[in-house]
Amino acid sequence: MIVTAAVIGAALAADAFAVSVVCGAGDKTRKFTVAVLTAGTFALFQMLMPVAGWSIGRVGCRAVEGFDHIFAFGILIFLGIKMMLDSRSDGNDKRTVPFSARSLLLLALATSIDALTVGIALPSAAGVSNLSGLILSVSVIGGITFMICLAGYLAGRKLRSLDPQAALIAGGVVLIIVGIRTLLAG
Repeated sequence: MIVTAAVIGAALAADAFAVSVVCGAGDKTRKFTVAVLTAGTFALFQMLMPVAGWSIGRVGCRAVEGFDHIFAFGILIFLGIKMMLDSRSDGNDKRTVPFSARSLLLLALATSIDALTVGIALPSAAGVSNLSGLILSVSVIGGITFMICLAGYLAGRKLRSLDPQAALIAGGVVLIIVGIRTLLAG
């Protein structure tokens, strides 16, 4: 069960990793706490969404699967375009982190919607049929996501030193690509 949860966690963290790189590239603070907070937010959502999906799956409702990808697509496209438009600023932006807390929460939600669907399948995919198995699985998923996103965020900071405007544009493009991929996969 742990190995399966780790593999699921790594797969689920792919989108969050890409977005973490973007967040790191836009970070002007260079504070490690901002990196930890960002990675922690992504990890928390990757932990909570399978729990919600597991709960939905236990009552047999699969209504979420019909629109989850459209919701994630909309959020990612909006934030990607906004990021690209922000790259056109004159550099006097007082903001020191790439996204507001609200935007970070929306990004974490958008990148974790697939985890909701995975949560529905956890009983059959990872043998998670009881609460203790669920807690163990989501803890592994969250830990893997945290490590992957922290590494992505720190890697994104290295990219920022190349050209801040180019990093924002590239980040916006990445968000749009992740959004389109999410829509097509749905």
